[in-house]
Amino acid sequence: MSEQPKPIAVVLAQYPPDERRRREDAVRAAAPYGQPVEFLEIEGSVYKKGLTQYHRAIIAPLVARAAVKAQESGFSAVMPYGTLDLGIDEARHVVDIPVMGPGRTSTHVAFTLGARVSVLCYDQPHVVMFRKLLPSWGITDGITSIRPVDVPITEMASRVEELRKRFVEQSQQAIEDEGAEVILPLGMTMVPVLMSAASLSEEIGVPVVDPIASTLAVTAFLGAGGYTNSRVAYPHVEP
Repeated sequence: MSEQPKPIAVVLAQYPPDERRRREDAVRAAAPYGQPVEFLEIEGSVYKKGLTQYHRAIIAPLVARAAVKAQESGFSAVMPYGTLDLGIDEARHVVDIPVMGPGRTSTHVAFTLGARVSVLCYDQPHVVMFRKLLPSWGITDGITSIRPVDVPITEMASRVEELRKRFVEQSQQAIEDEGAEVILPLGMTMVPVLMSAASLSEEIGVPVVDPIASTLAVTAFLGAGGYTNSRVAYPHVEP
C-alpha cells in the first residue's frame, strides 16, 4: 500500500462563517484523489469591495508567517487562497516547501489549453491589479482581455444567476470579438465556489479553467516530488 501523502496547507484569510464554509468545501472537492488538505487562517480579510494593491501588501507578511508554520508542522506544500497570489513571493523566501499561487498557476495551465486567453475578474480595481500581475507571472502575450463581471464579491452568493449571466456574456463577447480560446476566471468565488468550470465550459463552448483544481493538482505533484522553491529566484531569508 502506498504511503499517505503529506497534507497541503491552504492559507485562508478571515471570512464570514458561511463564506468560509463555501471556500473550504470547494477546496476539498477540488483536491486530487487521496490528497489531504488542511486550512490555516490568518488575521485580516480580503472579503471586501474595492480590494487594491494596498490590501495585497498588508496581507503578504501574514501569509509568509503561515507558510513557516506549515513547514514546521510537516506540510508538503502551501497554497494561499485566492488568485491575487497573496504573499506568494514573500513566503518563498522563508520556506523550502513549494508555495503555489492559484493566479500564476492557473494562468499557465490556461495556456496549455489554448494560445488566446481572456481573463474574467470581479471589478475594475482587479483589472488594474491583474494588468500588473500577469507580466510578473511571465505572461506578456496571449491575454486577449481582462474583463470584470462587476458583481461585488460580497453580493455574489445572493446574485448567482446574475453573476452567471454576466460571466457567460463577457466570455461569449471575448470569443466573438477577440478570438479568445480559453476563459480564465481569476476570482475563485466565481469559479469554483459558486459556479462550476465544467458547466460553464459546456455553455460557453471553450475551456473554462478551475483555478483551485488546477493549482491543487500542480501543488500536490510538486509537494509529493520533494520540489523546493528556487534559491536563485528566492534567496533564503530568516523569518
